[in-house]
Amino acid sequence: MDKNEAKNRIEKLRGEVDRHRNLYHTNDAPEISDEAYDSLFHELLTLEREYPEYASSTSPTVRVGGAPLAKFEKARHAKRQWSFDDVFDEEGLAAWDERVRKLLAKAGMGADRVEYACELKIDGLKVVLTYEKGRLARAATRGDGEVGEVVTENIRTIRSIPLQLKEPMDITVVGEIWLPHAELDRINKERIAGGEAPFANVRNAAAGSIRQLDSKVTAKRNLQSFVYDVDEQEGLAPKTQMEELALLRALSFQVNAEYRLCASIEDIKAYYEEWNIKRHDLPYALDGIVIKVDSREAQEALGYTGKAPRYGIAYKFPAEETTTVIESISVQVGRTGVLTPVAHVTPVRVAGSLVSRATLHNQDEIDRLDLRVGDTVVIRKAGDVIPEVVSAVAALRTGKEKKFTMPDHCPVCGSQVTRETTGDLRLGKTSAGLYCSNPQCFAVEREKIIHAVGRKGLDIEGLGEKIVEQLIEEGLVADLADIYDLSEGDLLPLERFAAKKADKLIESIRSSKKVPLPKFLFALGIRHIGEESAHLVAESITNASSSLLPKPVRNIQDMIELLPEVSKEAWLSVHGFGEKSAASMVEWFGDSNHRSMLARMAASGVDVGIERRDVSVPQPLSGKTIVLSGGLAGFTRDEAKDMIRRAGGQVSSSVSERTDFLVAGEEAGSKLEKAKRLGVNIINEKTFKELLGLKP
Repeated sequence: MDKNEAKNRIEKLRGEVDRHRNLYHTNDAPEISDEAYDSLFHELLTLEREYPEYASSTSPTVRVGGAPLAKFEKARHAKRQWSFDDVFDEEGLAAWDERVRKLLAKAGMGADRVEYACELKIDGLKVVLTYEKGRLARAATRGDGEVGEVVTENIRTIRSIPLQLKEPMDITVVGEIWLPHAELDRINKERIAGGEAPFANVRNAAAGSIRQLDSKVTAKRNLQSFVYDVDEQEGLAPKTQMEELALLRALSFQVNAEYRLCASIEDIKAYYEEWNIKRHDLPYALDGIVIKVDSREAQEALGYTGKAPRYGIAYKFPAEETTTVIESISVQVGRTGVLTPVAHVTPVRVAGSLVSRATLHNQDEIDRLDLRVGDTVVIRKAGDVIPEVVSAVAALRTGKEKKFTMPDHCPVCGSQVTRETTGDLRLGKTSAGLYCSNPQCFAVEREKIIHAVGRKGLDIEGLGEKIVEQLIEEGLVADLADIYDLSEGDLLPLERFAAKKADKLIESIRSSKKVPLPKFLFALGIRHIGEESAHLVAESITNASSSLLPKPVRNIQDMIELLPEVSKEAWLSVHGFGEKSAASMVEWFGDSNHRSMLARMAASGVDVGIERRDVSVPQPLSGKTIVLSGGLAGFTRDEAKDMIRRAGGQVSSSVSERTDFLVAGEEAGSKLEKAKRLGVNIINEKTFKELLGLKP
């Protein structure tokens, strides 16, 4: 900026910083967070140093005083690894406390004498450590909560992890691997010097260090640990969380010493506020505190919801905020055609990460915040998600800022933009979502292809997001059918494609030509047709006794000929189908471009692999609707679903009066409770196997 702009900016910043200082210290009524205030203050300080000729004695700034692995093995956890629900304010905390007390009172547990174990929530990587006769036998990441990656050799390099316990017992514990802030600085300096990108924050660095195939790299990083929970152990278990932490320390685990037993919500608030202040002085990163009902008996009585334990909660610290400037606004187009405005901001560090973009959600949000290109804005980042714009600092406007309006035409293909209508049309209720009306839009097709080639669809290994985008930009791929026309010769001229990589991708594409019908239907990306809906469609169109079609579908050509003739009313007769699903099927198969794409896929040899059931084989679950809840020892969730379908049953994700059986596995949650209320037949894994004709 030139000198005049700098002078004007400095003067405006001084006025704004002084105003917020007065609101905070005198009126006790701050309008922005401390982080946002500090960001404005720092900008002022920087400008005054750069332009000393504009120094002033009244400026607010004068007040300042092993052998590498080929890959990681997967391991199923003996006990599901849960994540706590979050609360962000005192109201949320009080509401959770009230729920806990009501549930305990209902269980006759003496709800007026609840005590809480409070611990610091370390921002690192969760690991599960299994010891056999006191020796470290296995270490695994959390993964999806049921299956994690085995990282034993890397964990062995962490000095605070005991390889041999003080007692020769079998025990599984859970902890957090973390990296000191100072170590992150050292590692990033080395990475920058070596031409590598620095880690964004200590959590990413810890995760990246643990997931090294070469444990020698992990050993060079000063990783630390805190262990905080016992999953399973032999012998008598501790009766409280506080006793559990004491046991862990006695066994020689490193336990964070800053835990506290709180007898009331007021005690918890005091603990929270204390560490919210102290957290920046610690060598490790904190993002909140964890609160658990101390009594193990009470924990068991409270149990779990479908997603998280009821006996605990994570009370998160305020999201970190800072200020920056909106330099421009662009519009992204997603897989379903939705248009999303994104602010491109002057790069700034938030929550440990350098960010240059922030979501604006939609035009309604832009209007509500009265945002303009050129505005100084407060942005906030909570967790590993794109930051959002919280507000504009209107007092810093110069008059050069420009208002922004979402385009009437798609910024990628130029097609008309439509506003999707929902709710009661007579009342004119509409959503804020804008959509590209062109189903062939480049951006939409890119996202459709990325969706289609994923694990639940065509499962084409090596065809990731960047490769898909590269193939589209080079004009080699415009839709799914084009993928099956690719050859090694098409790929070799492209950047990053050596002969071996090209051959591997082509082989992966060839292997994907044989694909089960439900996965193929899911891959097509039909709106409102998810994984379960795709199975419902597959069952309906291949069943000879179905009245949906004049004959069963046996290949792609049958799909092209028969499915466009199915009416919305007919689709509604499919069990589990609603208005949106039925309308989407009619719309998709009624599109001649879609039918042409299917014809080209068939010509390339894509075989949808219709599963023909052997009628001589018993169908013990024929006509039955099954719901799964909790973990099963003998099957993964996908394996159990497939076995139900092969036995003639239907899998449902929710319990209703139409549910025939609920299979209750380990730590079954809210579905189990609902099944009990509705009188649904509840069976365990042993009975489930018996129904399938398997040995228990």
